[in-house]
Amino acid sequence: MIGQALLNHLSRVGDLCPDDRAAVLRVQGDIKTFRRHEDISKTGGLPCFSVVVVTGFLQRYVSRRDGSRQIHSFYIPGDAPSLESMHLDYLDSSLSAAVPSEIALIPHGELENLMRARPRVQSLIWRSSLIQSALYREWLMRNSRLAADRAMAHLFCEIFKRSSAAGLVDRNSCEMPLTQEMLADALGLTGVHVNRTLQQLRETGMVDHKSGRLFVHDFERLASFADFDPFYLHHRNSCRVLQS
Repeated sequence: MIGQALLNHLSRVGDLCPDDRAAVLRVQGDIKTFRRHEDISKTGGLPCFSVVVVTGFLQRYVSRRDGSRQIHSFYIPGDAPSLESMHLDYLDSSLSAAVPSEIALIPHGELENLMRARPRVQSLIWRSSLIQSALYREWLMRNSRLAADRAMAHLFCEIFKRSSAAGLVDRNSCEMPLTQEMLADALGLTGVHVNRTLQQLRETGMVDHKSGRLFVHDFERLASFADFDPFYLHHRNSCRVLQS
């Protein structure tokens, strides 16, 4: 199950030959279930494993001394949010479960052995880490340059597009089990501002978020409104929808 989870992730990033796929499937580790808001890894900790999301929804965040926090990314099933931790001496952010989640924990020793033996797998692991960096850059641009309604629409477009690429969209909706507090921490807004902004977007008829699911009724109009270009997601079948 652990090797299959890693293989599913790497297959989103690129192609592997049969021998590489078989080697990935032999990877060992642990499957663990985390409670809602339970930390998987914490700032300042020593990294010793990487993570693949099997079920649920994760969030990466940094906390301040006053108790405030900034969420830097959300992770859906099939994502591998901490492959880069193999090359770090300590963790500079925390990773937690936004809802009850099942996680594959892969010891770094397993990954290092796999990467030494299989250069193509090593290349895809590097590519996966670089794609995560692209997402961080886009989140910085979104939160610093877009108005609240466009920033929220941009986040909704990203979650929907990533879920679609992972085969997690059912008709026009996907799982997005986030509270308004989580949305506020991700967008740098107050809870009141999130509530008002969400209501404004609902009234457009383009999108809705309720009961832990995201409903996108008109993706093209929502993407245009948010100035969303999926190019930064580096999906294998992606193309630019907006021209600069």
